[in-house]
Amino acid sequence: MTDFATMPSVPFPVLTLLALTLLLVRALFPAHQRHRGTVCFLIVCILLIAVTTLRWEFNLASLRHLQPILAMLLAPVVWHSFISMAPVSRRRYLIQLLAPATLSLCATIIWPASTDWLLILLFTGYGCSLLSLARQGDHWLSFCRLGELGQTKIMAFLAGCFLCLSAVTDLLIFFDFGRTGGKLAPSIIAIAQAMLLPFIGAAILAAGKRVEVTEIGAEVAPARPVLVEDEAAITFNAIEKMVRESQLYLNPDLTLALLARKTGIPARQLSSSVNAVSRGNLSRWINGFRIERAKALLINTTMPVTEIMLESGFTTKSNFNREFQRVVGASPTAFRQQQRDNLTTHSEMR
Repeated sequence: MTDFATMPSVPFPVLTLLALTLLLVRALFPAHQRHRGTVCFLIVCILLIAVTTLRWEFNLASLRHLQPILAMLLAPVVWHSFISMAPVSRRRYLIQLLAPATLSLCATIIWPASTDWLLILLFTGYGCSLLSLARQGDHWLSFCRLGELGQTKIMAFLAGCFLCLSAVTDLLIFFDFGRTGGKLAPSIIAIAQAMLLPFIGAAILAAGKRVEVTEIGAEVAPARPVLVEDEAAITFNAIEKMVRESQLYLNPDLTLALLARKTGIPARQLSSSVNAVSRGNLSRWINGFRIERAKALLINTTMPVTEIMLESGFTTKSNFNREFQRVVGASPTAFRQQQRDNLTTHSEMR
């Protein structure tokens, strides 16, 4: 049996279901902070736990057969929500997504006793793949918008941990059924859910905040780093020149893949060069150009701050205000007022 297929009776599954639903609402709003991987992951978990709860409370035979199918689909769906932002060939992507789950479902039909081991293998394989994805760096998520890189890596790591821990739980339950007939299974499941659910909730709620604290408290990289005669510096100078001249930073949907294609520099080399020379990540470096543009508009025009935000390549006011505060040390409104006061003072002195 699996940790989803042998869940203890109400009220624990219902409490778990309610908690996951609250997390889903938190992940959906506000809309500009919505993360596809998180939302997809929670929806699948909610559906699976709801089906499991109904099956055990009402003993419905149809749901009994549906449970292992949903469990086998959980890992590929979670993996898909993150790997679809990675530079993987379509053929390889479809094979990795569909082949394991399809073969597992076919094997389950032919040999039902293999369900437990197949689920353990699926959860472990896809979980380790997500952990590897989170560890490999920004270049692996080159199709993800630059402003979402940090949260995407956090959520990929979280989902990988969840799948691996679920595999361990399944393994413990499997051995428990072999030794005690499943007497300890409800306790194992309850403990596993009690450990995993708060961890998931805390990570989802803290993902955005953690990125904000890191960026605000970090050392501001210089606009013009000291040049070093090495390959990274040469590559960086070429990238910086093209970004400035073509104003690629004004594209709010800019990704590492698009930047690599426009500059003709491989994504891995581009990312590592920017990180090494600018002493910051790629997203923060691009935001530096956007803030320069915003400062010029704040000083030289009477445009509203929201319009300046959009003209500078930002899509959300919270991100714009946060980045502006990090780089300039003041809010956009305060900066504009300071510039006006300075201009007034300078005129009076004359």
